[in-house]
Amino acid sequence: MHDDRAEIPLRGGRVTQGVVRVGDTVRRPPTANSEFVGRLLQHLAAKGFGGAPVFLGSDERGRDVLTFIDGEVPADLGFYDDETLCKAAFLIRRFHDLSAELLVAPAVADIEVICHNDLSPCNFVFSAGMPVALIDFDAAAPGSRVHDLGYAAWLWLNLGSPEMAAADQRRRLALFLEAYGTVDHPSVLAAMLTRQTMLVEEGRRLGNEAMASWAADSIEWTRRYENLLVGA
Repeated sequence: MHDDRAEIPLRGGRVTQGVVRVGDTVRRPPTANSEFVGRLLQHLAAKGFGGAPVFLGSDERGRDVLTFIDGEVPADLGFYDDETLCKAAFLIRRFHDLSAELLVAPAVADIEVICHNDLSPCNFVFSAGMPVALIDFDAAAPGSRVHDLGYAAWLWLNLGSPEMAAADQRRRLALFLEAYGTVDHPSVLAAMLTRQTMLVEEGRRLGNEAMASWAADSIEWTRRYENLLVGA
C-alpha cells in the first residue's frame, strides 16, 4: 500500500538539500526568503498562473509546503527547439508581468518585476517535452526584466556551446526574446555578461573551478559574438 506520508527525496535539476516529496506536496527547509517567496507564490496562484507551485504554508516541522508539479526536471543544459524556447519565454513573460503587481513603489530602471534569479531549464518542470512550470524560487527578489532574461537566454540557448554556430544562436536568441516581448536586446546581452561574471566569481568563491571555467569561457564567447548577437 502506498504511504502518502512517506518522504521521497527529490532529485534532478537544481534541488536544494533536504527537499522531499510527501504525497502531492513538496516540503523544503525554510530560508530567510521563505516569507517573501510565499507571498509571491500565493499572488501567482490567486491570478490563475498555473506555471508555479502553490504555497500551502508550513508543516509540523516548520518546513515550507508547496504543491508538487508532476513532470520531468532536466539535470543538465541541452538543446531546445524553437517551439520549446518560445514556450519558456512565454512562461517567463507571464511570470514577470504578474510579479510586477507585487511591487509597492513605482517601477524604476532596475526594479520592474520580481526576478526568479535562476531561470535555468534545470528549474523548469517539463511535460510532454514542453516547459510548463517554474520551480525553486528561493532567490526571488525585485529586479529588472533583463537581469532575469540575460541569465535565462544564456542557459536556455546554452550560448557558448561549440556544437552550435554563432549565426544560428543569433537567430535562436532573437526568437527567444521576440517570444518574450518588447525588450532591448543590447541590454539583455549586457545583463548576460554580468550574470556570467557573477558565476565566475561564485565558482571561485566555492572552489568550483569547473563552474568558474565554464562561465569564463561563456564570457569569452559572448564578447566575441556580441555584435552579431545584437544584430550590429
